[in-house]
Amino acid sequence: MTPAEAARILGVGAGATPDEVRIAYRSQIRTHHPDRAGARSSDRAASITEAYRVLVERGPAAPEEPQEPRPGARTTATGPVPPRPATDDLAFGAPPVGRLDEDTLALGAPPDESFRWLLDAAHDVGEITYVDRSMPIMEVLCRFEGEPATSLLLTLQGRGERTEVFCTVESIEARPAPPTSAVVDLLELALHRRRSPLPPD
Repeated sequence: MTPAEAARILGVGAGATPDEVRIAYRSQIRTHHPDRAGARSSDRAASITEAYRVLVERGPAAPEEPQEPRPGARTTATGPVPPRPATDDLAFGAPPVGRLDEDTLALGAPPDESFRWLLDAAHDVGEITYVDRSMPIMEVLCRFEGEPATSLLLTLQGRGERTEVFCTVESIEARPAPPTSAVVDLLELALHRRRSPLPPD
């Protein structure tokens, strides 16, 4: 897929900024994801994901350097996506995690590794009901006291040695879902706990 084809699929201009590409991707994938649009939409969702990958990897139009966080975004001490220490020492636990915005996390590890840590952390938030490593996406059914049963959909996008995790929160009952940022807070906390486990009592 060429960058021009990718831009057409996402509905952005040839010189779209990384933020414009990300916004277009999230809008398209929320509409065409098979969980929402049905199985017939799988090919469309795969095209949207591939278009996003092409545009973020095209070079100067999508720099790999961490961007300045949006106003109000929470970050780690070294920025939104700190590098992972170059070691196999398991003492470091989960990769560094930062918050890009209310519905996006960034993990300082490649997608395969990030996916494994997210699978583990998702068990703290709810019950994993769907996993597709080829896209890669996962769905977590969350039940919070006083809130409706909620679907948390995680879509991963690799960016070199880091991974962005887009989070979509929807109620599966006839009541509004809890705020997206509150559900993502719980997932972020679960990842932080795996990075720095609490000392034993």
